[in-house]
Amino acid sequence: MQTLDHPRRRLRGLAAATVMAAGMLVPASATTATHAVAAELDPAVTDPASVQATVEELRLLVDDLSHANDALQTDNMTLEQSVEALTQERDRLLDSLRRFDDLYEPLEADRQLLFELRKGMPETRPEAEAQLERIRSLALSSDPARLGQLVDRVDESAPAFFDWRFGEFNSSEEFSSAYVATGANAFDSSMEEFRAEVLRSVANRLDGLLTVLDRVR
Repeated sequence: MQTLDHPRRRLRGLAAATVMAAGMLVPASATTATHAVAAELDPAVTDPASVQATVEELRLLVDDLSHANDALQTDNMTLEQSVEALTQERDRLLDSLRRFDDLYEPLEADRQLLFELRKGMPETRPEAEAQLERIRSLALSSDPARLGQLVDRVDESAPAFFDWRFGEFNSSEEFSSAYVATGANAFDSSMEEFRAEVLRSVANRLDGLLTVLDRVR
């Protein structure tokens, strides 16, 4: 029983202190009844100085809680602003990644197209025709709006050029004069125009890529 008396006395004391503290916060007409209840619970805690100290301690706790709540509200606002900024940054990066995805296939076509254009003329007509077909396919994958008509002109002038390039002539003079007479020269002029437009198209695409990179930084 002794082990239970001490907790009971402590609970009674806390209850009395709380009642007395409440008594100091209510009108004077209720103070007498408050002291009576406190005395009935535990006469040892009816000391006004003790009750006043408890009230002051409670006030301090309330002030601390109020300050802590203000600090939490400030931290919450800061966190919300940080979340909003991070969300905007995420959306910006996602948009840039989508633009990277849109640029990947055309850039790969540009790379292969430039590689094909750097090659010399193959030794046989079938190889030359196959090379021209690769160039046409890559041009349409790279920039059909800008390169489509130009590669069509190259393709249209190719048969006459291949007839001349892989034909048999009796002399170098005959070979040279046939270059213009057969219309083979139209292939070279069309190819030069096509090459120049390919370079402009690639340069524009690289500008777009640099713009995306600047946005990511």
